[in-house]
Amino acid sequence: MYWLYLTLFTFVVFVPTVVRHGYYVFNTVQTQEFIILILGSVAFTAFIIQEKRLKTNVSEKKDIQRTVHRMAKDLTHSYSYIGEINRKFDILENITLGYPESLTITAKKQMETYGSIMEAIRLFGKSDEFALRFICMPNHEILKEVKSFPGLSMNFSLKNFDSDIQFFESDKFIVVNSPKAIDNIFSCIVLKKKTPNQKMEDLEMIRTLAAQALFFFMFVRDKKMMACNTLNPISPRN
Repeated sequence: MYWLYLTLFTFVVFVPTVVRHGYYVFNTVQTQEFIILILGSVAFTAFIIQEKRLKTNVSEKKDIQRTVHRMAKDLTHSYSYIGEINRKFDILENITLGYPESLTITAKKQMETYGSIMEAIRLFGKSDEFALRFICMPNHEILKEVKSFPGLSMNFSLKNFDSDIQFFESDKFIVVNSPKAIDNIFSCIVLKKKTPNQKMEDLEMIRTLAAQALFFFMFVRDKKMMACNTLNPISPRN
């Protein structure tokens, strides 16, 4: 295109030298002017065509860049999603493998199992401030409470809380109960919201974790009761 402009510009410069006579009813000056006008029009038309091509190329380039950016974003999101799913499976696997294989369970094993459950709640609940409570009905006595970190203050009372309601949400808290109670004991996961608009995305998984935690708590509780009965047997009456 640049060579076309240079060629037309050269012709324009040498028009007075080349054209020395008029044509038809036009004198020499008018003929030179018309030829210069024609050459200028050709150059202007070529410029307009080139400008449209350039705009088209720029638009296509932007579209390609947006497509590439969107594909890269989708790919990153997919990798993140796959990584999160793998992490969830690993946590669930650790919880399953952490369950005792025999009737003997140590305090260290209890801490490891509760730690795996708490890490799963942190991941699925998307909250760093939460507590796992084991509550006895009907007086709603808290038998055990495991917090996400020591010193965490959870100003949520369960005195007037209906245990039949498996999900409760307020501006500050999300509460998920275990699907069923065992021997009038149910587990409750209380999560403190980061923002009032925070929603629970994996409700069924949180409910499943509450049930798993309750099963483990009842297993440990029954083991302690059996140990106490073994150490302090009831003597028969005479």
